[in-house]
Amino acid sequence: MAFKSPEGLLLGLFLLGAGGLLLFWGERAGGKRLRRVLDPGFAPRPRPLGWPFLLAPLFLLLAAGRPEAPLPWRQNLTQVVLVVDTSHSMAADDERPSRLERAKALAKAFLRDLDPSVGVGLVSFGPQAVLVLSPSTDRRALLEALEALRPGGVSPLGQGLLQAKRTLRPEGPERDLPEAKPPAALLLLSDGAANAGQDPLEVAAELAGSGLPVFVRPLGDPRGTVSRIGEGLFFVPADPLRLLRLAQATGGEVLGEDFRPLYRMLRPHYVWRSQEQDLSQALVVAGFLLLAFGAYRNLAQEGRWP
Repeated sequence: MAFKSPEGLLLGLFLLGAGGLLLFWGERAGGKRLRRVLDPGFAPRPRPLGWPFLLAPLFLLLAAGRPEAPLPWRQNLTQVVLVVDTSHSMAADDERPSRLERAKALAKAFLRDLDPSVGVGLVSFGPQAVLVLSPSTDRRALLEALEALRPGGVSPLGQGLLQAKRTLRPEGPERDLPEAKPPAALLLLSDGAANAGQDPLEVAAELAGSGLPVFVRPLGDPRGTVSRIGEGLFFVPADPLRLLRLAQATGGEVLGEDFRPLYRMLRPHYVWRSQEQDLSQALVVAGFLLLAFGAYRNLAQEGRWP
């Protein structure tokens, strides 16, 4: 255990010692005055302090030094990345109210039944592939990031998948360790149209080699649709066949409204970690609980507060 504020510990020790001496001298002087005026048989006998009142100042003293100690905790290394198409075609209204809004609703439905210990990240592509949020268990931040997505630009689907791969399987000296490849997957929410960047079916081989299956949820009318986007009407294509081939090439599946195949893939993978934790608050709480317990103990046994 290390102290972040040793000067606080020394100051607390000085104040505790000074307070103890003042209390000792005060009780001693008071006892002498009582013995002068009372018969020795009626003089009160000094009562030793109970153990809660001896331990509580020690806990508060340690808290003044802001101690830190490594504490073990279990972490689930399983991760999933939501890869959301935010290209111009996602503004089409063949999915109500739009393909992108439908993708957001599906992502929220997926998160509702997902194990809260699974880390979830967010990648968007359109006009560029962007890591919006690194995998974490902070669902509030993820929902806020999802709501902020807006459609626009070209559709670099291959780059979006590569960005997700780099997030889940980063290159580095740790890549060959046993923990370097915990259970992980991609959930792709897209209409399948890809008109920029690398061919996503070429990227599929890299994903399969890294053990990253792609589960896809196609959006939009497979025949394409004519939709008002901005000030004009446009024919907006969709390519569910490309998404099917992508899922098959990586060992994933095409999903509908049921995400159970993906939940089964994201099985928990727990490891023990050690992290420095500040113990100050715990010691303060423990100190005041001991003081309260000591007061209750005296009241129950002797009918008075200390």
